[in-house]
Amino acid sequence: MGSSDVNHTTRTNSNWLTDTRTSSEFSAAQAVSIPVGFSREYSVLTELGASMSSGFMLLNQSENVTYTNQSAVRLLGVNQLVLEESETFDVCSHLLSLAADPQTARAELKKIWSAPEQEASTELALTDAAASWLRVRTFPLHNESGQLLGRGVLFDDITLEHAAVESRAETLALAAHELKTPLAIIKGCATTLLGGSARWDPAMQREMLQMIDTQSDRLHDVLNTLLDVWRFDAGTQALRLTQVQLSELLLQLVKRWQKQATEHRFVLSIPPDVPSVICDAVRIEQVVNHLLANAVAYSPAGRVVHIQLESNEIEVRVGVSDEGIGIGAEHLDRIFDRFYRVPTQDESASGSGLGLSAARATIEAHGGKIWADSLGLNQGATIYFTIPFAPQKALSAALPLLVEESAPVPQRKTRPAFARQDRRVKVLLAENDPRLLRYMRANLEEQQYRVQTVNHGIQFLRQLDLEEPDIILLSMSLADMSGLEILQRLREFSTIPVMMLCDDCDEDERVQMFDLGCDDLVLKPFSMKELLARVRALLRRQAPPAEHTQNQSIFSTGDLSIDYAQHIVTVQGKTVQLSRTEYKLLSTLAQNVGMVVTHELLLEKVWGPEYNRDIDFIWVYISRLRRKVEADSRHPKYILTVPDVGYKLARLP
Repeated sequence: MGSSDVNHTTRTNSNWLTDTRTSSEFSAAQAVSIPVGFSREYSVLTELGASMSSGFMLLNQSENVTYTNQSAVRLLGVNQLVLEESETFDVCSHLLSLAADPQTARAELKKIWSAPEQEASTELALTDAAASWLRVRTFPLHNESGQLLGRGVLFDDITLEHAAVESRAETLALAAHELKTPLAIIKGCATTLLGGSARWDPAMQREMLQMIDTQSDRLHDVLNTLLDVWRFDAGTQALRLTQVQLSELLLQLVKRWQKQATEHRFVLSIPPDVPSVICDAVRIEQVVNHLLANAVAYSPAGRVVHIQLESNEIEVRVGVSDEGIGIGAEHLDRIFDRFYRVPTQDESASGSGLGLSAARATIEAHGGKIWADSLGLNQGATIYFTIPFAPQKALSAALPLLVEESAPVPQRKTRPAFARQDRRVKVLLAENDPRLLRYMRANLEEQQYRVQTVNHGIQFLRQLDLEEPDIILLSMSLADMSGLEILQRLREFSTIPVMMLCDDCDEDERVQMFDLGCDDLVLKPFSMKELLARVRALLRRQAPPAEHTQNQSIFSTGDLSIDYAQHIVTVQGKTVQLSRTEYKLLSTLAQNVGMVVTHELLLEKVWGPEYNRDIDFIWVYISRLRRKVEADSRHPKYILTVPDVGYKLARLP
């Protein structure tokens, strides 16, 4: 439930603000503290407070806390007994004790606290708290005669919002810097040629025109690559799938690069009878070009660039190896970030920092994986990527993309088990140690698990939004969050089995992990054989995916149908291509067909609890969904709006 569900002009009885309770404490035995005739209303209040992900407090005119929900206790990191027994607990003082900048926080809190008759809000940066950024909103409380009784206070964790804003700002700043250099050179050369103060000889004019041409090409490449990455992130970049022989594609690219980079030698290793894959040939060619350009840029002249193609029963793997400067362990997981460059003394080898980022976006859009490996500095590096043989279902479970098929895809007679292969168990592995991360991923993938890896808490939550795993392996410490904090957040909305990967910890810490919701734990260093056995044991306790999809069957309302097993949506018998988020949104509405689903519940079910306040966010996706499934999106018959409440999917014959 979000803040919009609280009436900011609340009228209540003053007796409600005389007793300090948390939402879990109200019982029949304590009903005497509730005014006569208001027991039902107070029960509703406590139930709503308990269901809110936002922290919620009621303060009387003396600024004493008279009611608080569990979310407020968690976000403020305060002992519940302190709130219950202390009559002098000061909310402002407690917030100041958590503030990263107490002086600024004091001024901000003074603004919103000095006017109890008005609604006000501010945002605070915190340290040693459950949230790094907290939005604090206050509003007045009146009785039926209009007399001020106190104030209500809402606390919202906006850490992810600030991280997203900072990430966008950093990306834009880096993009501006990357575009600035070629623009400056083009401008300088053009100004010089157009100036009438000197007459340039033909050789100088040609040199300047070549500089303009070269920098224009660079500008074009940077813009196109950046747009590709952003389109993949937004789910608006279509893939044109065809059947492709990767061996032929790689052979053509190697011949082309041998002519372009004559100072390097290229060796291509292709085993016999490599099956074709279904992919976007143009996009995969771009990926290989990015990897070859990277290998040439970071290896000295005369060295060998080796390209290897391999396959198994599930996927093909391409590796591009060089004999260059290598990659330090601390950079292996960051080289796929936008604009990230490995520091090097050779500035000429430094590119835009976008090629590998675009490669990752493309490979993940195909349902594959991409990673780098290196023994260390001056020992070369290898970048691998995989593409599954069965891309359709992999795509529906990967990034939220719109997929176009440029030609019918023939059935493969030699691989009848594709449907089963794509049902591999999905593992989300969160570990901050890059070497341990790669070691665990390799062993899990060897057992045919499909593994997604992250080393940041923000990445962890974003990956959960993109795809729900079957099991989570979670380290106690990630780059920006503790494992306990992530586990606590996860258990607010998910029951996915979690195994904690613990450093040395005592009995009390292990008990705390189980109490927070972990299903199993292992202590580092651990035996990989034991860890794999524990993973299998946890998975055995879960319902098989096949049974789940069979139970869901096919949903229909009017001419709209959802085939849950195949993840296919049709309207009047025609398939509608939806992004993963759009499909999840429609499925959530279908599970509650004929009933109103509130904005907050939709946001939590589809995007997660950290989004439960972004009403405008859901409106955008509802509009997209209507344009795809409604005959007239302005006059919908399936997805109906319930003003100020939410949406419902109509039950039609």
